[in-house]
Amino acid sequence: MLSPIQFHPVHGEHIKLSRNNTVAKRVDSFCKGICFSNRTIQIREKIYVRLLNKSVQWTGFLRLGVTTCDPNTHRTSTSLPRHACPDLTCRPGYWAKCVPENCFDVTNKLTYFYVDEHGELYLNTPSGEISLLTGISVQEPLWGLLDIYGNCISVEIVADPQQRSISLNDQFRNINGTFTTHYFKNVRDDLVSVPFLPVHSSSITFSSSPAHNQSNQTIVIFDNTKNVEGLAFFSEPLTTNTGVLMQILSIAPSNESRLRSTTASASNSLASHIQFGLTNCEIKHLLRTKDIPLNVEQINNRSECWIIHDFKLSNKTTIDRDDEFLFTFNQDGIIEYSHNNSKLKDFIHVDPTLDYYPFLILKSDIVAVRSMGYLKSLKKCQSLCETNSLSKSNESSSSITSAHNNNRSDNSMKNDFDSKLSHDCTICLDRIRDTVLIPCGHICLCYSCAEELHQRGARQCPICRATITTINRVYLA
Repeated sequence: MLSPIQFHPVHGEHIKLSRNNTVAKRVDSFCKGICFSNRTIQIREKIYVRLLNKSVQWTGFLRLGVTTCDPNTHRTSTSLPRHACPDLTCRPGYWAKCVPENCFDVTNKLTYFYVDEHGELYLNTPSGEISLLTGISVQEPLWGLLDIYGNCISVEIVADPQQRSISLNDQFRNINGTFTTHYFKNVRDDLVSVPFLPVHSSSITFSSSPAHNQSNQTIVIFDNTKNVEGLAFFSEPLTTNTGVLMQILSIAPSNESRLRSTTASASNSLASHIQFGLTNCEIKHLLRTKDIPLNVEQINNRSECWIIHDFKLSNKTTIDRDDEFLFTFNQDGIIEYSHNNSKLKDFIHVDPTLDYYPFLILKSDIVAVRSMGYLKSLKKCQSLCETNSLSKSNESSSSITSAHNNNRSDNSMKNDFDSKLSHDCTICLDRIRDTVLIPCGHICLCYSCAEELHQRGARQCPICRATITTINRVYLA
């Protein structure tokens, strides 16, 4: 049996790999994002890729292809060129082509490509498979080639959803249906049961009891084989001085205890796996009118207030089975959160005069989540609040002391830092802006990047997308 495909440890200089080398993110500029598969691919083996993040700052998009050259021959990232096309494709044994941005469906953001026995590379699009490349040599071993270029920021390699080794039914058997809290025992007796709404996205189902053949609407199951994000609403609104407690019941075994943040580690967020949301629209009315937005992509197009925020962790870098999250709504309009009975911390600021229905967005490896109930009073959480206030006071005192001790050095550096920050080149983020783009007149690039963009790049201004006819270096007296 073939091992799962990941990204090869040899990659472009601006690429950072994460999540067990299945996610590649370009962290600087618009180029130097060449990546390879970690093993050879078979004829007609489908390579599934999911678009995680894109930009509108650049021109161009993801390049896909294959190579007969072992990636290890490059040895280091600095030996790779800036672009796959034409820097690599002009060499023997490399084939790549730009992927149209619309090949990633706005709802799924997942596609696949493969090479057939005739040396033709096919790409799946929302309207069906298309031929992207021909003339590929299939007599030699092939590695996958991806250039995360331009507006394509990060991509994930996904296991074939049709060949999962463990079925959802097998995963459901491992879910503990017995209510228990490992962290918030001090509020257990004050919890009031609150189920999820019976209407949810197509990838969500409820846990069922084999003995009674009844669904348990306090436990939602997410089926990620449908490539649709899971959207589930709590059936009661979150009002001031109340809270909602939830628990992670199951994580896909293939990646359990390895769910990592897609942003900087210091943020302790899990944007790609689970999100918490609030809306002030009348959900029960939407149920009657069948107007509930089950497509996450369409939520922000609605006129009501919809807030979606990444989950936060306390002092961990992974999310694990049995982790618990408490979200409270205080009278000042602050949604606070506690992860595994940690100190309450600010999460979202909202209008305290409104009631909000909370909801969850499940993605990737999250399998099951339990609604543990509502707290109709936050008195039992007062210790958390007081601890948090004390911590803030200590932090504030420490900050004042630190600020007093370092005030002179901070002031002396501030002007230089602000000046540099406001004059960095928008492409390399290193050299100073010293070139005017004609005819639009924007001064947003250093001369090196401007020359590269004008002579070999897209010839479009990064700010307004106007066509660049010439560039002039400027000298400030």
